[in-house]
Amino acid sequence: MQIKIGNVKIDTQSRVSKHRGYLYDQLTLLHQEIIDLVLEGEARNKIPIRELKLKAKLMKKYRRRLKLLSRY
Repeated sequence: MQIKIGNVKIDTQSRVSKHRGYLYDQLTLLHQEIIDLVLEGEARNKIPIRELKLKAKLMKKYRRRLKLLSRY
């Protein structure tokens, strides 16, 4: 949330909480993309393994960072 006083904007949300929200949103987006890729690949009888591996690595990376941020 931002508070505006004249020309000055004061942000009441910390960077850590903003980043935590961003990581959570990215994780849910990646999860949905993986599900879509698998379902689409199953319909075509060809699953894109490279894309799935890349998205799985990103999910692992984001989960690790989110876990570290949740300690603080």
